[in-house]
Amino acid sequence: MLRLCSKTRLALAGLLLLLMAASLGWPLPQPLFQQPLSRQLLDENQQLLSARIAADQQWRFALISPLSDAYKTALITYEDKRFRQHLGVDPLAIMRALYLNLKWGRVVSGGSTLTMQLARMIDGNQPRTWWQKLQELHLALRLEAQLSKAEILKYYAANAPMGGNTVGIEAAAWRYFGRRLAELSWAESALLAVLPNNPAAMHLSRGRDKLQAKRDFLLQKLWHNGVLTEQDYRLSVLEKIPQKPRAWPTYGQHLLDRLTQQSPNQAVFHTQIDRRLTQKIEFITRQHSQRLGAIGIHNLALLVVDNETLQTKAYFGNVAYRQRAEDAFHVDIASRPRSSGSTLKPFLYAAMLDNGDMTPKTLIADVPTAYGSYQPSNYDQRFRGAVSARSALIASLNIPAVRMLHSYSYQAFYRRLQTLGFNHLFRQADGYGLSLILGGAEVSLTDLTAAYANLSRRAQTAAALRVTPLRYGMASPEQVTSTPPYPFSQGAAWLTLNTLSDVTRPGLHKMHRLFSGSARVAWKTGTSYGLRDGWAVGTTANVTVGVWVGNANGEGRQLLTGTHAAAPILFDTLNIIDKLDWPEPPSGALKSIQVCRENGFLPKYGCPRTSVLIPQGAQFEKVSPHHFQVAVDQDSGLRSSIGCHPHGRIISQTFFQLPPSQAAYYRLAHADYRPVPDFDPRCTPDRRALRGNFEITYPRSGQVISVPRYLSGERGEVIFRATAKQASAPLFWHLDKRYLGTTRTFHEWSEVLAPGEHWLRVVDQQGVWQQIRFTVVP
Repeated sequence: MLRLCSKTRLALAGLLLLLMAASLGWPLPQPLFQQPLSRQLLDENQQLLSARIAADQQWRFALISPLSDAYKTALITYEDKRFRQHLGVDPLAIMRALYLNLKWGRVVSGGSTLTMQLARMIDGNQPRTWWQKLQELHLALRLEAQLSKAEILKYYAANAPMGGNTVGIEAAAWRYFGRRLAELSWAESALLAVLPNNPAAMHLSRGRDKLQAKRDFLLQKLWHNGVLTEQDYRLSVLEKIPQKPRAWPTYGQHLLDRLTQQSPNQAVFHTQIDRRLTQKIEFITRQHSQRLGAIGIHNLALLVVDNETLQTKAYFGNVAYRQRAEDAFHVDIASRPRSSGSTLKPFLYAAMLDNGDMTPKTLIADVPTAYGSYQPSNYDQRFRGAVSARSALIASLNIPAVRMLHSYSYQAFYRRLQTLGFNHLFRQADGYGLSLILGGAEVSLTDLTAAYANLSRRAQTAAALRVTPLRYGMASPEQVTSTPPYPFSQGAAWLTLNTLSDVTRPGLHKMHRLFSGSARVAWKTGTSYGLRDGWAVGTTANVTVGVWVGNANGEGRQLLTGTHAAAPILFDTLNIIDKLDWPEPPSGALKSIQVCRENGFLPKYGCPRTSVLIPQGAQFEKVSPHHFQVAVDQDSGLRSSIGCHPHGRIISQTFFQLPPSQAAYYRLAHADYRPVPDFDPRCTPDRRALRGNFEITYPRSGQVISVPRYLSGERGEVIFRATAKQASAPLFWHLDKRYLGTTRTFHEWSEVLAPGEHWLRVVDQQGVWQQIRFTVVP
């Protein structure tokens, strides 16, 4: 070893001090490294979920974990044992390298400290020359003068070559061991300490034995230095070095791409995603993707959200049946707008409860309905006459929903949806009209899942709340306070969830059996027009799961419904969630009122009564329009009057009677339906009491009818329809003051009409008439 006299050592030390002093005022490059970083998506425990390679095709991670003591000790022991004492340059190492290089006539030893190696990395690993060596020495002195030892180690570890296109210890820990830096063993830390000395050895089979020998030599040195016990050393050398790099995890890749678009200057995204839950759900989505792919449904998306924080716990933006371009597997469908189907009905229900427009038991008409040229229909093409608002939501009936929206106002509901965070409504309210409630709206799975999570959160919170958007990590206070106040009361939110927990839509009883847990779940399905989108959303007190299925290209499929395609995925996901709570009834947010048992309106006359819960602040003031108090002869049971039977036994009774258009369908499912009895034929009835005997059901007053032409060029017919209390009673039809004819039992009449405005009048045998105006367009 080269020996230096004391005078030479003093001269070198003095020279270093002069260079150090001169370097203090010379600023370091900012930033030290210009190379792009890879993108990282981390879970709630800082575990890697997904990564995207840097723009220069290197896996270079930002160093987010503190360097472990094991790695720092191994690195310093192997590369620079006097790192803690020198000022960036080790004079003894320099002189030794100078001697060897002069001896061999070429650069065989650099004598570089860790600081000098860092300087070389900053300069871009230029070719080794004497001039380059002096530049590195100068930069090393500046680094030591302006950075702490800990910072120097951090920069070195983050940018050291680790084999192939892997750069830095953070990327290497995941690439070779699939773990965070803090979780590495002594053997793994030692391997990463020696690897930058010959990074190519990690990928060359002939160099791997040398690499392991270097690692084992370092472990032996650590044992001899008293850092490792003999047992730790013996166990460490038994560990094999990796055979090949590991595949990067791919959880939440669509979320990573989305967050990168939103924050292009950010390299690391910290989320609250639950990795273990995500792994379980991945198995579920792959199973169902195969099931759906076999019937031509190629894409699905799924979210799990914590209701208390609105943090995303699992994010599957697009699970494609095959990795084909036509399946758009790279597209984040979870954040893209799709047709809403029936998924918005619960929010109209909550709005109308708060508004005092109805109670859960209020009857809503379910009969052939038309508003202008818009004619909604139920999913089963049936009519029920009248159903309670609660039953209509449970069965997801379309006609009652449209009637409710017409009563509430689609403009007001449109504003409610905007407040709730549905940000993809690109048209004005008039552009949607009444179709807003039946799939006319554009919603994303992210917005829809957040809306249901907020509904559950509101049901559990009496204090004022703001609408909380879906979160993917830390949210600033400004993001929360800038959102609008939540539009529904706690009582309305809880009543809506309570209704959704009793969903028994035909065909879905099988889904209940799939859900093995005993916990209550409020859930809703939806299917878009043309069978292009299937939705299923379920929420409890603590978690909300949202599922979408369909084809990225918008193609419809026969079985692409929320019931058959999406609901099984929802229940399989709920099955693996450990704890599902249910919101307690908020007694202070609800009040009980008395309503008529048959129709849910405020009592009138002597209607049988029952109690119903409504929001505390709601003012429901609608008196029953379906109950009538009439005089009845006890002997015949017919309607009468004292004047007609002065000596008869006349009593006053209250009857529940629906309009004829509703009663015709209602009585089919209600065998106990008993409307107002007919008049005794010996009595002359008051004609005003007969106005409920029949009703024109099609067209409706003001309706616009589009009449197609046949292939022959002839105009099609318009079919008029009416419903009578007594089907066999004759009805007389008049069109534009022209008598058409008479119908019995089946009250329909067809007519070819010219374009323009028309008047239809129908008269019964008592002379009671009803008249409507409508318009025919070509």
